[in-house]
Amino acid sequence: MNPTTRTPQARPAETATVRRQSFTRPKPKEGAAAFVLAVVSGPDAGQVLTLDASGPSRALLGQSPVCVLRLSDAKVSRRHASVSVMGDHVELRDLGSTNGTTVNGVLVREAILVGGEAIRVGDTVLSVQREAPRFVELTQATSFGKILGESPAMRKLYPVLASLAASEQAVLVEGETGTGKSLVAEELHAASRRKDGSFVSLETSALASSDIGNRLFGFGDDAGLLAAARGGVLFIDEIGNLPRDVQARLRDVLDGADVRLIAATRRDLDRDVQNERFDERLFFMLASGRIELPALRERDGDVASLARQFWAELAPANGAQADLPEDFLPRFEHYPWPGNIRELRSAIVSRMTLGELGASFRTTEAKAHGLDFLASVIEEDLPFPAARERVVMEFERRYVERVLARHGGNVTRAARASGVAHRYFQLIRARLK
Repeated sequence: MNPTTRTPQARPAETATVRRQSFTRPKPKEGAAAFVLAVVSGPDAGQVLTLDASGPSRALLGQSPVCVLRLSDAKVSRRHASVSVMGDHVELRDLGSTNGTTVNGVLVREAILVGGEAIRVGDTVLSVQREAPRFVELTQATSFGKILGESPAMRKLYPVLASLAASEQAVLVEGETGTGKSLVAEELHAASRRKDGSFVSLETSALASSDIGNRLFGFGDDAGLLAAARGGVLFIDEIGNLPRDVQARLRDVLDGADVRLIAATRRDLDRDVQNERFDERLFFMLASGRIELPALRERDGDVASLARQFWAELAPANGAQADLPEDFLPRFEHYPWPGNIRELRSAIVSRMTLGELGASFRTTEAKAHGLDFLASVIEEDLPFPAARERVVMEFERRYVERVLARHGGNVTRAARASGVAHRYFQLIRARLK
């Protein structure tokens, strides 16, 4: 990330607080604060973005068509930064931009904003203004079809899913590994006007690149999946794996086909467009129907409810006790679930079939399911500094948990056994809370 030249600030106020990563986030409150981000200088001066806790996901800033605040500044990246209201503050995160993000002249990767700050991205300066708290009325729904969750993150998502289900536009479902992108595609289809049509799925990760085109468009006597999806939905899981020539052909064929496209990805397709790995016109087609699924660690309270639901579903077939064992959830209290819902379900299956979970579940067992933390970070295609920080934070968390457990929670003995000063050990421990 390159430093940005400092300039006189618009309405300088409090210095931003650099935010350290945490696996638990403040809960958006009904009646939470609202903020206005106004572009005060740069090519897009005059643009305004109003934020409150009702948004279904973080709002993106940048040149991309998926950005809520779309900027034409040539020095701004396609997905430059994200902002979201969390309780009484705004969480700002630089998304690995080329020229960086500054708050009140300080280069940041993540920051907490409370109003009065000036954000600089490229040659654009935005002021952050705090407004009076607003009553945020979330839907009382706790599910959308088979998609379950009572957390604010999910309750904000259900109206968006309902709106997308009622439309005919293409949809791009983004999210980390295991967040339920395939299930979302199925439920969008089930709630749509095309529900009586076919739901045809293409799992690109299971095919060689050279075979994807034939599967889609047909080869020889095989009519292909695109023809099979006529009148219904074609779901492409990890659309970023399509070869460039297949992307262009798909874009052209869909233009006149009676097929609705729903695609899923865990990749940053904007970065792929910029690197000419993904067709910009196909991406533009998908961008208007973009939805981002929250990670399980951002779904406050849903781990417990989903674990009980999975246990109840699986127990009869496995001859297990009726209720989730009381000791299951406490041991995962601070676990970030890098494999998300898929990993939680795997943990339930392991406990049900193997009995007591071994200490190695979160490494050996998770890796066996393709959910190892290191692998999941690499698959996110994060910039190197951001990926390294995620890995180091997870190492520190696991190390501290283990050494504290070995010494009965005694910090002094744990620090001594770790070979670090008591104060430094305390700093590491505090950072992970």
